Amino acid sequence: MKIEAKFYSEKNELYFLDGSKAEVGSDRIKSYAVKWTEVGLDEDSYDEAFLANLRDQFKEMEEQGTYGYVVPECDSSCDDESKKEAFVASMKHCARRIKDCENIIGFAVPSEADPEFFMEELSAKHKHYIYFTKDSGLSESNDKIVKI
Repeated sequence: MKIEAKFYSEKNELYFLDGSKAEVGSDRIKSYAVKWTEVGLDEDSYDEAFLANLRDQFKEMEEQGTYGYVVPECDSSCDDESKKEAFVASMKHCARRIKDCENIIGFAVPSEADPEFFMEELSAKHKHYIYFTKDSGLSESNDKIVKI
């Protein structure tokens, strides 16, 4: 299923397709924290019941006209490259499970992961995603980035 973009970013700001500015953090556009341990630390432990419930919550928000983006939280040790890759893989799996939620704009780029790798992994199947970051250096280098 391919989701059509409802937003675009320009100069690190978020806009609806009609050109009106979208205020991140407003009542219409919210962030939603998702913990790594809730998704599952690796492919053998993904919590499909949690992900199905998350999808249902996002679908309810969609019906209410509320948009959001996922903020991955690394709440487990991420001290070596293999764990960082497992964290990204878990968030990629999360993205697959919520792929039909048209109200999800994208993901925040977690500081625990390589930003380019994270965005590349999620963008492979979710080209419409926009990424959110507090990192000014990252936000200057990509047209799919919104500074938060």
